[in-house]
Amino acid sequence: KKSILKKARNLKRGKTLKINARVVNASTLRVSKHRGIAFESSNKNVASVSRKGLVKAKKKGRCFVYAYAQNGVYKKIKIIVR
Repeated sequence: KKSILKKARNLKRGKTLKINARVVNASTLRVSKHRGIAFESSNKNVASVSRKGLVKAKKKGRCFVYAYAQNGVYKKIKIIVR
């Protein structure tokens, strides 16, 4: 299922936030090569995100950070930098 986190995360400029995400295997089907979770920021000038899910607030504004699983399921987190 695709879902959206309802609560926005507020950060001050220069601060960081760790996103804890994990993959839960819903079936007994084994994936031969699993890439884990990929992270992406909708506006890298406002907030950047590392491969491990560490969000760094850069500039005042708003953006979304997405966490994608290998099967296409994702979570969307709103980031507000003050």
